Amino acid sequence: MHKNILITGGTSKVCFYLKKIIPKKYKIYSPGKDDWNLSNLNFDKKKIDLIKKCDKIFLCHSILSNKKHLLKNENEIHNQLNINLLSKIKICEISLKYNPKARIFIIGSESGLKGSYDIAYALSKSSINKYVEERKIFYKEQQLICIAPSTIIDGKMTLERKDQKNVGKSVKNNPKKRGLYSREISKLIYDLSFNNTDYLTNIVINVNGGKFSRM
Repeated sequence: MHKNILITGGTSKVCFYLKKIIPKKYKIYSPGKDDWNLSNLNFDKKKIDLIKKCDKIFLCHSILSNKKHLLKNENEIHNQLNINLLSKIKICEISLKYNPKARIFIIGSESGLKGSYDIAYALSKSSINKYVEERKIFYKEQQLICIAPSTIIDGKMTLERKDQKNVGKSVKNNPKKRGLYSREISKLIYDLSFNNTDYLTNIVINVNGGKFSRM
């Protein structure tokens, strides 16, 4: 019998590499934007039933805007907050309530720690960090973790940024003297979710090469 995994944001490179290393005995559900409009928080029964039956959930969906905050209209801001924050919380709440074995991993961002030129994006990432840290699990086998990477240099969001000079500067100034790659995050998610790490929960794992170290 297949075990079930839900992956959102399935077109990202993190998800691409993750799908490649997940054992074949798992059935992967990775709905696209057309199947799951995550700006709409009114989940239908089909969506809720799928969330309930998945023991592992990887929430990788997010949107980053190139617009400055004051140039966005109300709908654009609400859309970002729904996708980047509220849809993730709703999926988590359904899973934690109905699946005693749920292991949930959310892709966050260093923007939740340091901010971003995209204020709504940073706000959503900071809020998801706090949710993960404070939301008590319902059952002893459950796990709730946020992985907050720095700039993923081969990620779609990074490649589409208009401030590539800042990306290059960030990489140059990192103590590791290199950028972070998608497959590194995929491997971390895999190692945490497919091994006996369930005592590790309600934490945000910052993956940034030590760029915020000060001493």
